[in-house]
Amino acid sequence: MKNLFSILCALLVGCAAAPKGDNAVEESTTGHGGKVVGAVGGAGAGAAMGYSSAGLLCTIGGPLCLIVVVPAAIIGGVVGLAAGGVVDAVSAGPRPQGGPPPGDTSAPPGG
Repeated sequence: MKNLFSILCALLVGCAAAPKGDNAVEESTTGHGGKVVGAVGGAGAGAAMGYSSAGLLCTIGGPLCLIVVVPAAIIGGVVGLAAGGVVDAVSAGPRPQGGPPPGDTSAPPGG
């Protein structure tokens, strides 16, 4: 289990974005970094909590331990994914409009 925790920590650290240059212009303001970090972190936390609460089942080992750990990891991943989606939506901010609204092209009255 310690190896799994080490792998999850390495994934979380590796998902951090590298700093960009001063003249870099992003065309899109949307990203998926919060979803990725949330899902991986939630799954890791869920698996750790499931493993710690399984107690004797994980001491015996085998499928008895997985019956508790895998669903906890799945639920933790889903919750983390939802929270990461909220973080992505809030951090993206409002999307810019395409331009000014079109002018009135109808014929003038009486014309």
